[in-house]
Amino acid sequence: MAVDRLLFPRPETDRVYVERTTVDGACPSCGATSLARYPVANHLGPRMVVKCQECFHHVSVTRPEPEDNWPAWRSPARDWPASRVG
Repeated sequence: MAVDRLLFPRPETDRVYVERTTVDGACPSCGATSLARYPVANHLGPRMVVKCQECFHHVSVTRPEPEDNWPAWRSPARDWPASRVG
């Protein structure tokens, strides 16, 4: 894990946003082809979602992979095995 994931300077823009990656496919709810994958903060923890950008139907909700860099503030020891000491 790089240091840039642990230290965060003040944002240089007025608004903070995430990049939405276009996904191939069609929405099962409305049939639109505008699907996007992006990170969200969920009640179950950090997740990556694929949602229709027309009706906001959840197509999928998955745990983030390391290459997703989500959440950016994740503990450096997150993937370490747990010890019996605590």
